[in-house]
Amino acid sequence: MTSGEESGGADLPKRVTVRGGRQAERSAASRSVPSAADLYVSGSYGETLLRSLMRAQLGVALGVLLPAAAVVVTFPILSVLFPSLIRMSFLTIPLTVLVLGFGIYPPLVVLALLYVRRAARVEERFVALLEDQ
Repeated sequence: MTSGEESGGADLPKRVTVRGGRQAERSAASRSVPSAADLYVSGSYGETLLRSLMRAQLGVALGVLLPAAAVVVTFPILSVLFPSLIRMSFLTIPLTVLVLGFGIYPPLVVLALLYVRRAARVEERFVALLEDQ
């Protein structure tokens, strides 16, 4: 018998549980919800998330720019096709002033407000995706 067995195991070292140093990384990787740290890792799911965010932002921008271009281009095209529009007036106010003041700028302001609202929604969805549930 050894001296440790004679004394009832008092000389034996205490048992210690050894854990891997990357346990936090493994638990984050096993999670189905991406984290903000995933955005900074190259070649990861974060790149896919960022690409989808940029695609959504491009969609919002094009969804506003196309109608804005249509609003801006319509009157010049009509004035070229119908030159009499340039000389018209309503209550001594030239039609071009009325079209610019009430036909172009207010719709552009509305489109700008819609853009801000849609872009904020896209960003909120992206942030909600990254938050822990």
